[in-house]
Amino acid sequence: MAPRLIITGSTGYIGARLATLAREHGFEVVELGRRSEAKWRIGDEPAASDLEGAAAVIHIAHSWATGPETTEENNINIAGTVKLAEAAKAAGVPRFVFASSTSSRQEALNVYGRTKFRIEQHLAASFAAPIVRIARIGLVYGGPRTAMYGLMAKLSALSPLLPMIGLNRKVQPIHLDEVAAGLLALATDESQLPQTFVLAQEKPISFATWLRILRRSQGKGNLHFIPIPLTAALLACRMTKLLPLIPTVDPERVLGLAGAAPMESGESLKLLRLNLADPLVVLSGELGQKGGDASRSEAEVLLQYLGSAPTEAQVQRLCEGLRREGLAPLGLSPTLIRHPRLLALFEPPANRTQHRLARALYLADLASEPERQRGKRADFFKAILTISSDVLLLPLRALLAGRYR
Repeated sequence: MAPRLIITGSTGYIGARLATLAREHGFEVVELGRRSEAKWRIGDEPAASDLEGAAAVIHIAHSWATGPETTEENNINIAGTVKLAEAAKAAGVPRFVFASSTSSRQEALNVYGRTKFRIEQHLAASFAAPIVRIARIGLVYGGPRTAMYGLMAKLSALSPLLPMIGLNRKVQPIHLDEVAAGLLALATDESQLPQTFVLAQEKPISFATWLRILRRSQGKGNLHFIPIPLTAALLACRMTKLLPLIPTVDPERVLGLAGAAPMESGESLKLLRLNLADPLVVLSGELGQKGGDASRSEAEVLLQYLGSAPTEAQVQRLCEGLRREGLAPLGLSPTLIRHPRLLALFEPPANRTQHRLARALYLADLASEPERQRGKRADFFKAILTISSDVLLLPLRALLAGRYR
């Protein structure tokens, strides 16, 4: 008999993917919600028959009806989550997984973050505490272009010039499939694990970098920003509700971004055996750009820029090296693909060895080495010309190198 897994919020962005993954792993999934056979909504007392015999409850559902002025006593998310967890404990369910957020903080600017924090505190002090596992989830991307991910993908593709707040704020992306796998691992692992986990990239990136990744993955060019203050952004949120053809932006999303701060996730990912993928590589495939074709074209361009007539062996070696180092694809523009010599404008100074383009060029140099003609003497005048051009281009490279960092 298949083990039963109870999921709330199974019609949402994360819940729908989790339900599919659980069924693929042989679980009998019970979807607890308004539009399912097991009728329930946050705040209701769940039927004991729906809970008994379940391997775990994964609680993702969240009511957005609570406003900033709602008192904690009247916050249905807090009281409803604790009620569900305690009912699961009373029914003998061994694990209750609560989907929280990396915005969960006492001082969070948005109601969502403060509410998640208070739910965590109430769960830790409740009768259900022994079975509770909390998953603080980072910035989720991938899959259907809905929720916050869909909004960011649309905004990043609208224009090469984007007004935005929080550009230096650090975010921790995680793919939808990785979130689902993490939640399923928390629900099924019978070993003694810590109560709180962080499901997010171990190395945070700036929000500006994240938006550029989204745009580059859609085959667009570079993205430039107009920094705007928080008050102006909140006013713009109200305007998006009035103007047609512009994605509506919830102020809660903006406030969540304005207060974003990274959380340490390395230990959590290790315990759950999650190896998170490079977002650029994954999104390049999902958003319409064929990652393999793009990487091959870029490999050829890099080799041509270094003066090689690329052979199949060189291209294959370089593609493998770029993929292994998380540099595929780089996101080179169509203009650079057509005119490799223009890479001279973007090549970073020699001391910037961690620059993505510098690392890619180093790999290209290694990939072309076995086929080089040995013993060929360097052309003196060509060497002088190369050095002179490097000196002249240095100021321009310092300005443009940031594009492919």
